[in-house]
Amino acid sequence: MTIHQVKQGGKGPLDVDLDKGVTIRRHPSGRVSTRARVDESQNQLSALRSQYIEDGIPFDDLTDSNPTRHGLMNPEIGEILAKQDALSYDPDPKGPLVAREALAERFGGEPDDYWLASSTSEAYSWLFTLLADPRGRIAIPAPGYPLLQPLAQLSSVRTDSYSSFYVPPGEWMLDAGALKEDAEERGYKSIVAVNPGNPTGAYIGSARDELLETCARTGAALISDEVFFPFAVEGGGERLANYEVPTFSLDGLSKLLCAPGLKCGWIRYSGPEEEKDEITPALDNIADSFLPLNAVVAAALPELLELADASVANVVRRLRANLKTLRETLPEAFRVRKVEGGWTALVDIPWEGEQELSLALLEQAHLYAHPGWFYDLSGSVLAISLLPEPASFARLMGQLRDFLNPGE
Repeated sequence: MTIHQVKQGGKGPLDVDLDKGVTIRRHPSGRVSTRARVDESQNQLSALRSQYIEDGIPFDDLTDSNPTRHGLMNPEIGEILAKQDALSYDPDPKGPLVAREALAERFGGEPDDYWLASSTSEAYSWLFTLLADPRGRIAIPAPGYPLLQPLAQLSSVRTDSYSSFYVPPGEWMLDAGALKEDAEERGYKSIVAVNPGNPTGAYIGSARDELLETCARTGAALISDEVFFPFAVEGGGERLANYEVPTFSLDGLSKLLCAPGLKCGWIRYSGPEEEKDEITPALDNIADSFLPLNAVVAAALPELLELADASVANVVRRLRANLKTLRETLPEAFRVRKVEGGWTALVDIPWEGEQELSLALLEQAHLYAHPGWFYDLSGSVLAISLLPEPASFARLMGQLRDFLNPGE
């Protein structure tokens, strides 16, 4: 075993096992609660990326999905915010009525069905607190975005994964039977669905009825994360709002307007009215304890939503153009999976070793890409953002091609 000391971000010494590619920082005391404690181990790829940043070694990030760095945020947003009155204060647990009326008009339901939060991440934490007692279980999708587990941990909730499988040439199939069995056996308080998935890009589609049936049979509530819903690239789907089971749909301005700095998300409840009578005072109480939403953004929400259609259309054009470039640039042996929706493309690479692929890409080509196993994907898969400006994206994909297929 080879160990050496490095520094990272000014936080002190790290023990690095170069053979295993894992970095571990040891905590000197047990002062921090277990639910807040950070697992600061790093895989070899993340450790190498951190070292590059610290040493000032340049590299291109193929995963960059920050729309403000790719010219996608509408400049009218600043003008709308600048003219709002931020001095008046009339708190409501659900958020200002004028904002909720605008949401109901755009997405359906009634204003009373909505709760506004600072972000969908905060909305998740509210719902985990609402639906599950400490050490209660919720089900989350795999493959999936790794944010859900730490959010659940902070709420003292346990997570189990349920699986979907990619069936070429372009369909993700939910293992509905296994999910139903696990839900019945483990008593899930909620099942999280991401529609479309991140990073799979797959809309729920035909699995909708199976998800609703499982929730109805087992008493689990359904949380439907729909922040990427309008970004249909090669597919489409329907939202999961329904009147059969308690369903909490999540969305926000971060993706809708390519404006992550606005920090505005929301929860929409749909489902049996008799359940809403119990849910409303409890969720009101949680929201009232935080009163999170910025008054300026709340006041501007009706006018901001008027920009959404144009913003989404602009992004979808970008996504489709870059996906076309990706397919035309990479050889056929490097399969670009179908992108039904969302901002990410998955590429299957004929390469021995999942870890070795991303490491070699960073070390030899100075290109950073997320390997599939970051998201519980098997095989040598790269996750690539489709957001960059087309000229920049074409250049980066040319570099990726030259590295993967030298001499062609």
